[in-house]
Amino acid sequence: MPELPEVETVRLELNNKIVGRKINKVVVNHLKIIQKFTQTEFARELKGKTIKKVLRRGKYIIIDLFPKSQLIVHLGMTGILIYPYRNNSFEINKNLIKPKHNHIIFSFTDSTRLVFNDVRKFGKVYLANGIMEIDSIAKLGVEPLGDKFTKELFFKLLKMHQKKRIKSLIMNQRLIVGLGNIYANEALYRAHIHPMRLASSLTYYETVILHKQIQLVLRKAIQLKGSTISDGTFRDTDGKKGEFEQEIQIYGRRGKACVKCQHTIEMVRIEGRSSFYCPICQKL
Repeated sequence: MPELPEVETVRLELNNKIVGRKINKVVVNHLKIIQKFTQTEFARELKGKTIKKVLRRGKYIIIDLFPKSQLIVHLGMTGILIYPYRNNSFEINKNLIKPKHNHIIFSFTDSTRLVFNDVRKFGKVYLANGIMEIDSIAKLGVEPLGDKFTKELFFKLLKMHQKKRIKSLIMNQRLIVGLGNIYANEALYRAHIHPMRLASSLTYYETVILHKQIQLVLRKAIQLKGSTISDGTFRDTDGKKGEFEQEIQIYGRRGKACVKCQHTIEMVRIEGRSSFYCPICQKL
């Protein structure tokens, strides 16, 4: 599932590409994707609106429109946004991106198209007057790359949830947004903290180190346009794969040698998620 770096990659690219463009037509091929509207209503509401800017909140892409409204996209597990969508592009010709999964097509007045493609159809697209109308957004926690995510706030969150395992805590979207399984594993490994440790067991110094590693990992992943792991689902708006996979040190490496000490990497499940760790570098 796309995490903060993948969503931020899409946001940055769309903000550079589609601002100022006017929607001429919207085609919805799968009603399940859009929320609280019929295909006809959704298309009618969007026709004639202009893209003002593209924002992000957690794992949600927020497209500000004029006249005032917001198009909000959650990529789900396999959703991608392609712009400009060209039928003759390499990824489409080679069947790497299948047109049969094009569930929403936004056509602009300059004849370019923005396509929402989603293999597994878990993505969601909302049309609202403001993001707080969407319950799942209203309940989101602090942005880990924002000014409010200070070392002191992070330490306070750990103190407030002392009985939670640290990996579960940093993946809780109501506390800290955007961290999923890949980057939670990576940040904990680089901070030398076992994913099963209770929040209460972390010292202030360890909290500071983990806070720093969370931000470093996310920023590096954004720089490399996210991760396209073995399933190959995530793509940027040009249909290209992210390159952070080359920087992964722990996620998905069960049975392989730790890059720091050469001990075999192990795995444990925490709340149903695979958690990878080195028993030497990340002592419980």
